[in-house]
Amino acid sequence: MIQQISNCLIMLGFILTITFIVGPTFTDSFGVANPNLVQPTSSGSLDVRISPSPSEVINANEPVKFKVDFLEPGSDKIQVHVDYDFQVMDNNEKEILSAAKQISQPLLHTAEGSVTIPFIFPSPGKYSINIPVLGINFIPINPESAKFDFTVK
Repeated sequence: MIQQISNCLIMLGFILTITFIVGPTFTDSFGVANPNLVQPTSSGSLDVRISPSPSEVINANEPVKFKVDFLEPGSDKIQVHVDYDFQVMDNNEKEILSAAKQISQPLLHTAEGSVTIPFIFPSPGKYSINIPVLGINFIPINPESAKFDFTVK
């Protein structure tokens, strides 16, 4: 039991780590290099920027860190106090990671508006990252999400 709690606290520490990675590039599902991938949430309440590191190529069985910035729509201004989750889905849309479920919570919260999530992909293939947003500035919203598709080598 203590070991499980310890593992959860370690994972929480990784999830809540805030880093500032400058200008990585990333190849999207169309093979186009993007300095940062930005998507609006499904109802447009926020823009979500995701920046993987290392940025050139994401390889299976190697650590990658995803910096996620929540932005005010149409700007580069960070939106603070966001309730969210970070989900990795395989090619069949099967969830292989929910950061919130990793710590037995329904959602995560970032006070600063930026988080870094570590992950190791188990095999090459097509994946997507889905980032549901459930609240902004301590006010619940109808769930919205931003989805990013890509290929792991």
